[in-house]
Amino acid sequence: MAQSEKFDPEGKFIRRYLPQLAGLSAKEIHAPWLVPTQRQHEAGCVIGTDYPPPIVDHAAARAKTLARYAVVKQR
Repeated sequence: MAQSEKFDPEGKFIRRYLPQLAGLSAKEIHAPWLVPTQRQHEAGCVIGTDYPPPIVDHAAARAKTLARYAVVKQR
């Protein structure tokens, strides 16, 4: 998400190759799964129906990885 927001803030690349996300705003397009359900319906792209949900929860994966690193650091 950070790379997408940094190098394509308007989401032009995403809109070109993922037209189902084109109805989302520039802010929403980088993380469509965080957009409220009502807004997803308005944009014509419901996560889980029109576009797949995320496979990995990056926040949870990051927390798990940091916990593992902390154990290694203690040794």
